[in-house]
Amino acid sequence: MTSRNYNGILVIGLIYLFAIFLRQPLSYILNLSILPLSLLCLILGILFFNVIKFSEKTLEGRDFIKKDILQLAIILLGLKISFTQLTSVSIQSIVIIIVTISLILLAYFALSKLWPAQKELSKLLAIGTSICGVTAIMASSSVLKSKDYEVGLAVLVVILWGSLAVFIYPVFIEWYFISDLAKGVFLGIGIHDTSQVLAAAMVHSDLYLNNKVLEVATITKLLRNLFLVLLIPTLVILKNKGNNDNPKNSPLMKSIINSVPLFVLGFITLIFFRSMIDTFYLNSEIWGNIFKVSEKITTILFGLALTALGASINLKKIFNQSYNPLLIGMVYSLVTFFSVCILIFILGLNI
Repeated sequence: MTSRNYNGILVIGLIYLFAIFLRQPLSYILNLSILPLSLLCLILGILFFNVIKFSEKTLEGRDFIKKDILQLAIILLGLKISFTQLTSVSIQSIVIIIVTISLILLAYFALSKLWPAQKELSKLLAIGTSICGVTAIMASSSVLKSKDYEVGLAVLVVILWGSLAVFIYPVFIEWYFISDLAKGVFLGIGIHDTSQVLAAAMVHSDLYLNNKVLEVATITKLLRNLFLVLLIPTLVILKNKGNNDNPKNSPLMKSIINSVPLFVLGFITLIFFRSMIDTFYLNSEIWGNIFKVSEKITTILFGLALTALGASINLKKIFNQSYNPLLIGMVYSLVTFFSVCILIFILGLNI
C-alpha cells in the first residue's frame, strides 16, 4: 500500500460508516425487519462514486480495498471453515464447475458462428463467465494479446451481469433451493467475479442470518478460481502451437505459477490451521476469543470491500455500450444459470 491509497481508503471508510449509521433509520422508514448492511454498502458505493467525481488518488485507494482488502477478508474467512467442510463441498462442486465450463465453451463456438466479428470479445466473456470474472479476463488477455477496448468491454459486461446477480440471486436461492449446500454452490458458480459472489453471499447472510451459505459459496468460488491453473497454460500452449521456439524459453511454467492466486493459498492454509486447532484445542477459551475477534474483523473488511465494489461500478459506461456485447454476456450468464440449477438437482444437492 502506498500513500496515494489513503484518500480512497478514507472515503470508502466514511461511506461504510455512513451505511452503518443509516441502516437502522432506513429499516424503520422502509418498514423492513432488517436491511442488509452489505446491500446498503453496495448501493451507497454506487451512488457516491457515480454522482461525485473523485480524484485518481481516491480511485486508487478504492481499487486497493476492492482487491487487496477483499483478498485479506477471504483469507481470514478460512478460520471459519474446517477441512471436513472443504472436502465435502469440493467433491460436490467440481463436477458442476467442469460441466458448466464445458457448456459455456459450446456456447462460445455457437456464438462465434453467429457473430464472427465478436469472436475475440466472446472468447474473453466466456472465460470471465466460466472461471473468475475480471481476474480471468485480465489474465487471459495478456496471453491472447487482446485489444484494450475488447478487454474493457468484457470487464464492463461481466461487471454488469454479475452486479445484477448480486441483487437478484440472494432472494432467488432462498425461494428456489432448500439446502444450504445447494444455495452456496449456486452462488459460487452462478455469479462471475469473486467479489460479486462474496457480495451476494453476504447479502444473503444478512437477510436470512445464515453464514453456512457464505462459507459454501466461498469454497466453491475459490475452487473455480483454481481452474486458472489449467486455463492459462492451455491458452499458452494453443497460442504457441506450431511455434518451434525452444521449450526452455517457453513461459508455460511461469504462467502456471503466476496463475495460482496467493489469497487462495492463504485461505486453504487457514482452513488447515483451523482444523488443527479444532483437533488439539477444541475447548480452548483463548482460541474461541481469537476466532470471535477474527470474525468481527472479517465482517468489517467485507463491508469495506463491498462498498469499494459498488464504487467501482460505472453506470454511465455500462449504459453506453452497444447491445451485442451485452447479449453475448447475457447468453453466457443464462447458460450458467440453467446449467447450475439443473446439475444441483441431478446430483441431489438440494436435500
